Amino acid sequence: MEKNKFIFIAEGVLRGIILTTILFLVLASIMTFTEVNNSFTSVFYLLTTLVSIMYGAVYSAKKIQRKGWLVGLAMAIMYMIILYAVSIASNNSTGMDSSRIIRTILALVVGTLSGMLGINL
Repeated sequence: MEKNKFIFIAEGVLRGIILTTILFLVLASIMTFTEVNNSFTSVFYLLTTLVSIMYGAVYSAKKIQRKGWLVGLAMAIMYMIILYAVSIASNNSTGMDSSRIIRTILALVVGTLSGMLGINL
């Protein structure tokens, strides 16, 4: 890939992170006023991650217009690395348990499929 194509992938990652931040702020404000159980927050984290990856991958693939599956996969990998680094920085566990592995595989699949979708939009 050319240099400018990496810029579009990085923009997709940035847009995904911004969307994640906005959705987490919405969750934080909801949790301030109501009591939310752990199963809801777990599902919310997963859906937020997947929607953010979808948005970023579609954006990147639409800008590049070639090899959407590869663009979406690269965007998802970069997003998950950043998310994992933030998780480590916030003193969460550094291990990869089964739920993190499943979440990562799901994120990579969603990124790949969203990249394919982004070319066709």
